[in-house]
Amino acid sequence: MAKNNIHQWDSNFLNQSLLFSDLNVLLKDKNWLDWPGCQRLMNLLDKPIILSSGMILDMKPQNNTLPFPDMGYEERVYQKGIISTREENWHDLFNAFIWRLFPKTKVLLNHLHIQELKQQPSKKRTPARDAITHIDESGIIIASSVPSLLTALKNHQWQEVFVQSRELWFSSQEKPAKIGAFVFGHGMYEKAFNPFIGFTGKAYCLLVDHTFYAQDKMTQYKILDQLLCDDIKKNKTLSDSCHLSPLPILGVPGWFNDNKKREFYNNTHYFRAKRIS
Repeated sequence: MAKNNIHQWDSNFLNQSLLFSDLNVLLKDKNWLDWPGCQRLMNLLDKPIILSSGMILDMKPQNNTLPFPDMGYEERVYQKGIISTREENWHDLFNAFIWRLFPKTKVLLNHLHIQELKQQPSKKRTPARDAITHIDESGIIIASSVPSLLTALKNHQWQEVFVQSRELWFSSQEKPAKIGAFVFGHGMYEKAFNPFIGFTGKAYCLLVDHTFYAQDKMTQYKILDQLLCDDIKKNKTLSDSCHLSPLPILGVPGWFNDNKKREFYNNTHYFRAKRIS
């Protein structure tokens, strides 16, 4: 598998793990034989994205043609509508995909970054900016119609969530799933190229309607984007990192071949108990 520091396009990444399977839905008609440039990435959007500043989102190559090169990344997005995008770079490619799948939430995160920068313009990050960065880079949305499963996950009851409730993670024609994981942090896709014991994300739990998993995949993302955006606004869940829970990525059913074996979850160094504060 090509890494982000090897400028080689390899569309086979879509078949590497179920973790990437949702991108197969997003890119099903795309047959890209080489790296997509900014224009092709922009063509993924089903409609223009309007930032909270009123600017329309655009992507520009991060090279010597980048407009306003002296501006910071978030400021350039907010004030000029420009996402600086490194070409032939996995990290920025995945960031573009997340803008397509979670446009409302990504606009909100940019707005929150700017609000924090206005209050504390120094290089030192505020607790809120730390939380925003955590979800932006490492966030995994856990969506379930069963409140007790979300509570168990937050309490690190891994056996209950991943082993005893394993069948609830998978949909069939007869029975839709009751819990699932959705990548939000684009850095998680990049790390998934080379999975390792210790690979951990930041879970953001959302309660969904019991009909959620009967919807098609892109409708699920649209619902999640609205729910996530509304929850962050209403409950100020990214004022610090307390709302984000550690998530052992390789434990998510279907995301790692070895977790088909129950014994995989016996590694308490990876599947750690919740700390009692």
